[in-house]
Amino acid sequence: MKRPENIYNSKNIVTLVIIFSVIFWLLYSLATFWHKSRKMNQEIEAIRVQNEQNMNTIEEKKQRLAYLQTPQRIEKEAKMQIGRKQPGEKVLVFIEETLDIIPTETEKRQKEHIERTDVPIFDKWKWIFWGQR
Repeated sequence: MKRPENIYNSKNIVTLVIIFSVIFWLLYSLATFWHKSRKMNQEIEAIRVQNEQNMNTIEEKKQRLAYLQTPQRIEKEAKMQIGRKQPGEKVLVFIEETLDIIPTETEKRQKEHIERTDVPIFDKWKWIFWGQR
């Protein structure tokens, strides 16, 4: 009678270790490949977004260049910078006045009160900060 073969013999164990090692190596390679491919896809998407932004910027610059090369814009700039005008053309000039040359009544009273010598200094400071006498 033949003796039953032990399933835990060294040949079977080595075979199982080799099979599990190969399976582990394949799974590790697959996971690494998946991770790298996902990372590359993210980088590609970021590059696409940047390309779209650059294309939009280029398009805006082309439109601006087209505007800058129009004769109307050149004439407008000439009028604004050198004061050039066509014969018979009338020009309006708007000046923004920011100086207050004439003092208000409140400013006059405050100045008179501060310049007086008979008023104590504490009262002058009260007048400056709180507008009180």
